[in-house]
Amino acid sequence: MEKLTGAKAGLHNLFKPLSQDVKMEELRKIFADKLLAWHQKNAIKFPWRETRDTYKILLAEILLRKTTRKQVKEIFESFIKKYPSMEMLASANIRELERVIKPLGMQRKRAHLIIRLAKVIMEKYGGEIPRDRNSLIKLPGIGPYSANAVLCLAYDEQLPLVDTNVIRVIERVFQVKSKKARARTDPMIWSFMENLIPNGKAREFNLAVLDFANLICVPKVPKCPICPVHNICLYSSKTKQSDLERYHD
Repeated sequence: MEKLTGAKAGLHNLFKPLSQDVKMEELRKIFADKLLAWHQKNAIKFPWRETRDTYKILLAEILLRKTTRKQVKEIFESFIKKYPSMEMLASANIRELERVIKPLGMQRKRAHLIIRLAKVIMEKYGGEIPRDRNSLIKLPGIGPYSANAVLCLAYDEQLPLVDTNVIRVIERVFQVKSKKARARTDPMIWSFMENLIPNGKAREFNLAVLDFANLICVPKVPKCPICPVHNICLYSSKTKQSDLERYHD
């Protein structure tokens, strides 16, 4: 077998994955520890992340649908200033609300949902957003992801946030793939993500995975060379082995 020296040795060490004997529980811990450390220096700042206010967090979840975080960031502060409470939102003029959220697109549908949601919360809960998951999911337009986001980001509850970006990370790093046509509806995926969360760090961990998916583990060309978990990632290991073989050739 050829002895690797110089640049080849460095390349080999860079591409070398952790031992296959490492157990899943250890991989989960390594993944969480490395991602949290990476996120301390690379967290993306958004106004709805800088608060524990359930009103702002819930509204952000509605506004973020079918648009970009950048677009929501541009209108979020002015939206909250104009509608600072659930009561004011419930009595909002729908045409004026449509004008405010027009940059996000789907303004008519979004405005109708926002006002309907606000009215239900006013009528059933006196303007207070419920703290239990079952009640949240019964609200208009609120599904498992949004309910978990409110409880996790506001109260640090040990709940996972699972969207298509998070699923991509799980599939690549751990080679865990749903058999369902819509992986977001697969309880196995939600359970797997929940088991990754370190105790007491659900908020930080969920945000770390979301930012990691946005900055590093991107859809088409993931940035494996600068990935903080490349040495435990099965996708990266396969890609690097292929690159290493081409390099030797």
